[in-house]
Amino acid sequence: MKKTDRKNKTNLTVSWPTNIFTIEELNNHNPEFINITLRVRLKAAISNNEVLEVGYLHNGKGRPRLVLVHGNITQEHIAQAKDRGVILKDNLSANVMGDHHVEETVTVIKTFDSTHVGVN
Repeated sequence: MKKTDRKNKTNLTVSWPTNIFTIEELNNHNPEFINITLRVRLKAAISNNEVLEVGYLHNGKGRPRLVLVHGNITQEHIAQAKDRGVILKDNLSANVMGDHHVEETVTVIKTFDSTHVGVN
């Protein structure tokens, strides 16, 4: 096959998953991409803050797998990550803990003061 006969696949657009995903799941979601091309596009999206890192999956041996999300991280994404056993980034666990509101109650005790009682 000549170089001019090859199809130019550089104008492909990445189909981003709506939920949390790993790089392997992104590869499965976009089978028309070559692995390295998809990784380059992913790196560019991470640099532009289009894709954010939720945490990582520790699967025993080897490097942990990054867990990512396209767009902003919501409480739904964090709940999905917890269900899958993802170890959240430090700033996400602080945000989750910061979202809980604690109500403080104050008990007022009224006492009877006998010095102000009128004596007839």
